[in-house]
Amino acid sequence: MKKTIHLALALSFLIGLNVQPAEAKRFVIPSDDKVLIEINGSQKMNALNPDSINLFVWNMYKGDKPHWKRDFLNLSRGKDVLMLQEVYLDYQMASVMYSDDTFTYNMATSFIDTKNRNSPTGVATASPVAPQHAYWVRSIDREPIIKTPKMLMITEYPIAGSGDTLLTVNIHAINFVSAKKLRNMLNQIEDAVRDHTGPVVVAGDFNTWSKKKTQYLKDMARHLGLSEVIFKNDQRMKTFGKVLDYVLIKKLQVINSKVYGEIDGSDHKAMEVHLKVRE
Repeated sequence: MKKTIHLALALSFLIGLNVQPAEAKRFVIPSDDKVLIEINGSQKMNALNPDSINLFVWNMYKGDKPHWKRDFLNLSRGKDVLMLQEVYLDYQMASVMYSDDTFTYNMATSFIDTKNRNSPTGVATASPVAPQHAYWVRSIDREPIIKTPKMLMITEYPIAGSGDTLLTVNIHAINFVSAKKLRNMLNQIEDAVRDHTGPVVVAGDFNTWSKKKTQYLKDMARHLGLSEVIFKNDQRMKTFGKVLDYVLIKKLQVINSKVYGEIDGSDHKAMEVHLKVRE
């Protein structure tokens, strides 16, 4: 029964992309030296302000909704860190990001769509501050039918007046698979975060659409000492009644948080969290 659900979800995903199962070969996994993409690499700010870090998290549905560009430009304005999922560098999204010199983007490519000008898709983290370190982790497992991985984009940003860095782990979790395979990816997050002594944000689309998957996420957060950001106007996307998108933090204090429930530029609702570093 569970396998049937996974395959049904995978097929619905392919239909949404207008892809037939026989066309799955159009999606090519890049070689390791082609995974990381940097956009607008010049530094705009030296470090993050420890008293005010505006975080923006959004699964953007590959920019496929009519109002994506409008919503993205409006909501990303004035933010300090963007953590974006389903980044798809086709002509529209690439032109927006490459022409936006406000942010330096670091993108971890999951796969390349050979039927659309070799457009890469994956997760991207961006900031006016250039990261001290930026690297990626590829999921151990692959999604069914199209056989592609999911990615973690991991960045470290300097914090003004501190020897600590803000570690961000941006995830679009593996989907249409068993809870055990999701747990494998959550274990990769644990490996990335465990030894970091400064503030941490782990955020994105965790695809936690079952009770067991949600529990594995909460177990990971507990192991790492991460706290879940709570949204009073909680209009986050749900599948089978379960929330998919989360922001988890450590050594950070929430000033305020918001879900943009009114936007329609994606199937997911964007999340904004105003943070400060705990003293």
